[in-house]
Amino acid sequence: MTDLELLLCKLGPCLSSELVEALVNEHGLAAATARQRVSRATEIKKLAHLVFPRGARFVYLKRDYASPTFWRALVERLLKHSTSYGGGLAALMARGGAMPVSHFLMACGAPIAQKGHIAAQGVLERLKSAELVKAFDVPGIGECLELAQTIAVPTWEVNRMRARLNTEAVLLSAIKDWARNLAFVSYNTVALRDEGTSQPRVGTFNWDLAGASYVAPLTQWDKATQTKKQGYMVCDVLLGVNVAAHELQPFINKCTTLRALAKIGRCMQLFVADGFTAEAFALARESGVIPATTTNLFGLEVAKALRELTDVLKDAYVSQDSFEKIAAVFKKLSHIEGAATNLRGTLFEYLVADVVRQSDAHTTIQLNELLKDDVGGQAEVDVLVHHFNQTVRFIECKGYKPGGKVPDEMVETWVKERIPVMRRSPEANLQWRECRQVFEYWTSGVLSERARDLIEAEAARVRKYSFRIVEGDELARLVAANNNTALKKTFRQHFQAHPLSEIERQLKRPGRRLAIPPSSRLETRRPSDFIVTDPLLPAPSADDFDDVLDHPDL
Repeated sequence: MTDLELLLCKLGPCLSSELVEALVNEHGLAAATARQRVSRATEIKKLAHLVFPRGARFVYLKRDYASPTFWRALVERLLKHSTSYGGGLAALMARGGAMPVSHFLMACGAPIAQKGHIAAQGVLERLKSAELVKAFDVPGIGECLELAQTIAVPTWEVNRMRARLNTEAVLLSAIKDWARNLAFVSYNTVALRDEGTSQPRVGTFNWDLAGASYVAPLTQWDKATQTKKQGYMVCDVLLGVNVAAHELQPFINKCTTLRALAKIGRCMQLFVADGFTAEAFALARESGVIPATTTNLFGLEVAKALRELTDVLKDAYVSQDSFEKIAAVFKKLSHIEGAATNLRGTLFEYLVADVVRQSDAHTTIQLNELLKDDVGGQAEVDVLVHHFNQTVRFIECKGYKPGGKVPDEMVETWVKERIPVMRRSPEANLQWRECRQVFEYWTSGVLSERARDLIEAEAARVRKYSFRIVEGDELARLVAANNNTALKKTFRQHFQAHPLSEIERQLKRPGRRLAIPPSSRLETRRPSDFIVTDPLLPAPSADDFDDVLDHPDL
């Protein structure tokens, strides 16, 4: 091992300038000689595409690449010398090393586009070029990023990411309710990530949550236009970690850059997490940012329920008490408007898995199993049921309101694109070769005649595998035959007799007054009951409620 390698073993991954300084101090070399020796060295690695001040490079031993020591050292140097690239890696590491690309562009701390700043997309492309991150596709989520690794993305990593995203979606719904109920934001202006065609935006940045505010401390009088200038509330969230200072730094960068924009009104900036280190808390307060925890905002009960939800969802294997656990968590969070919608699909998958588990003994059941073929295709199986040496069942789940129609396009994609990938996967060719394969479509709603014809035509065409359709009425019979009381109650409450479905049925009956259940928060409000805090926005109309009732996920 050469002197350079021994020094790098001692120092760990570092900048070439640091290695030069160590050669001068420990080996007595002249600075020019040390620089030349490091520059010409072939036994050490130099990170490409990222250059530090005065031409310095990040150097490391081959064995250290992509190790925890490598990432910590690199992020530390980048945050010190290049906040844009360092912020991108810090945000990705804080989220377990995997996150959707759209979320990375929000969390990295770089603007969408702003003069004198590296754009978020530019940060992403440079990190890809340096082979520090790589993209992969997750069915149902889309393009995602992960820290560079030497192995393929493991299933457990995808499950952990999916669990965090689902839990954060519930948290964002709760923050939205909190802000609107306090009249802190204009009722109809609050936007959440992933809810529309574009992400919430204030200034040159995207946020997890954003809304206009007319409370006095945030508004200003614009002398030029003689009008009141609105303020904003923006918020980013991160669950599952006790946020450290370097993990909070990308959000701080966003906030300080936003405040420098003259045309943007005053802004209250929140970062919500499970907890913060003392250094991170001090950094937030010093920077004028509110470091909020789930416990401080919503109490210990909700904070515990959110943590329990993440723990339940990241376990892909269905055990005997899985449904009871998620039903209990769902009950704790049911008072949060939007929680039911965000969790309906996941809850339905657990419901189907539990129905299968209790009706088919000696069976292995897994959720959200990702199957890949040898030509780059991949497909996710919502519920994978393996009865050893007998059958393998690939179940697609769609939780809809009673009578809600599953879009034909979803069924067509399942038949023509996803099933062929499952059939070509190594597991289908090796592990399950001797088993009878069954592809099933379960929904609490109904399929159209066209969708049924499509499945029946495919079933008539093939002989090596079979199909099964389980719709609302048959599903109700299977649930009724189950001996799990919690399962029956959950199915009846959230998929069979949901208040929105009851309202819709009553609206379709001529000459009947609408009986509104007092326990429902959304339905007890008439359009005229809303207090509109934004005088420039109209009050909700009856059409707004029709849009809600027609939503396919309700």
